[in-house]
Amino acid sequence: MKGRRSPFRYKIIRQIRDAIAAYAPERVYLFGSYARNEADDVSDVDIVVIKETEEEFFDRMKQVVKLLNLPRAIDVLVYTPEEFQEMLRRGNAFAEMVVEEGVIIYEQEAAGR
Repeated sequence: MKGRRSPFRYKIIRQIRDAIAAYAPERVYLFGSYARNEADDVSDVDIVVIKETEEEFFDRMKQVVKLLNLPRAIDVLVYTPEEFQEMLRRGNAFAEMVVEEGVIIYEQEAAGR
C-alpha cells in the first residue's frame, strides 16, 4: 500500500474533520506518513491542533484523542496559537516542519464569511 493513494487515508481525514469540529480548533495539521501519502498498515496518524485554550498541555491531548476515537494509533499535539507562533519565531524545527510539510485538514472559517 505504501506510495499509493489510499481510500483509508481519506476516510481517516474525513473522520478527523468531522470529529474535531466539536473541539472548535483554529487549525489542524496532518503531518508524517499520512501527509506524505506514505502510510502503511502500521502507520500512526500524526496531527497538530491549534486552539485557543487554557487547558493544561497534556489534558488538551487527552481530550482530542478521546474525541477522535480513531481505529488507528494517533499522536496528537495541541498548541495555542501563541505557543505555536512562538515556536516558529524561535526557529523550532518541529513547528517549521509541520507548517512546511504538513497538510491543513481543518481550518475554522473566519467570522463573517
